Amino acid sequence: MSHTNTLPKKAFSMGLAALVFCVCGLVSQSEAQIITLTDKNSVAQINTASSDGMFNWSVDGQDQLSLQWFWYRVGGSGAESSINTISAPVIVTPSLNTVFLTYTNAQYSVGVDYLLNGSAPGSGKSDIGESITINNTSGGTLNFHFFQYSDFDLAGAPNTVVLSTNQFGLVNQIDQQSTALNVQETVVTPGANHGEGALFPITLSKLNDALPTTLSDNFGAGPGDVTWALEWDLNIPNGQSVLISKDKRLELI
Repeated sequence: MSHTNTLPKKAFSMGLAALVFCVCGLVSQSEAQIITLTDKNSVAQINTASSDGMFNWSVDGQDQLSLQWFWYRVGGSGAESSINTISAPVIVTPSLNTVFLTYTNAQYSVGVDYLLNGSAPGSGKSDIGESITINNTSGGTLNFHFFQYSDFDLAGAPNTVVLSTNQFGLVNQIDQQSTALNVQETVVTPGANHGEGALFPITLSKLNDALPTTLSDNFGAGPGDVTWALEWDLNIPNGQSVLISKDKRLELI
């Protein structure tokens, strides 16, 4: 679904000249801003140096994703920032369908690993696995708030979204669908402390303003141009890390 809103992702224009296909090995930020992953019927693209983040997930030639990326805040006050503001990314691409991204400063690092698994052409099925590692090197306990924001435009039609919780009250599953397509994300571990389903651009505006954000725990939205977000509130001891493991699957209904 197209928008005239001036927020960064919705204004992103993808031209062929901007696509950088990354070969295997270690790549510096100056050599690669946009990473393209391919497997069978699927293509995914990530702008590693921008809050545009993952901006393309095409399955059988149809792009179903406007934006999925990560924001963070240290402490209870102040604004959130997208993870690409931590540092220039270190990028490793061990295969055509895999990329490892790491953003590091003197106090903490965030690593995001993607694995794209396509399916047979014409099947309408695709899967992306994600592993996120947050390391604390600050010398003390790190109060770290981590956010995932997602804006899928399935079939370019009005969508609905429902967020579900596990037995501990943590958000661990999201189901978004149109009349023809469904995307489901499962948080393997740990579940998120808060979630939010909303219409564009409510949540993205919160993440990009100058105020600290706590997601609303509104667990459904739509029909319309829906978005959804997850929030993990973490206290990480010095020298330790937290692993967030997730998987998202797109398929025809």
